[in-house]
Amino acid sequence: METGKTRKETDSGTREGLLERIASEMGCMYLSDLRGATAKGKFRFIVSDIPALDYSVKVWQDALYYITEIKENFSTAEQAKQRLLEYLLGC
Repeated sequence: METGKTRKETDSGTREGLLERIASEMGCMYLSDLRGATAKGKFRFIVSDIPALDYSVKVWQDALYYITEIKENFSTAEQAKQRLLEYLLGC
């Protein structure tokens, strides 16, 4: 049954976390590897390829904070995603 939500789900039916998704696609063994990721181009590509609506604005804000230690509040998931992309572009 369709619920109208576009949240990312794993095969088991539970939602995969944004950080876990990025780390998996980056080939990182640990989430903490995202903080020191050297392949910024790949990192930006992976993040840009994730639909903002797959995750809530809070999840995007938490990911931004975890990766950058920048604490900001946004109105939409798209705004938070774009801020993360801006950060990755400046690295």
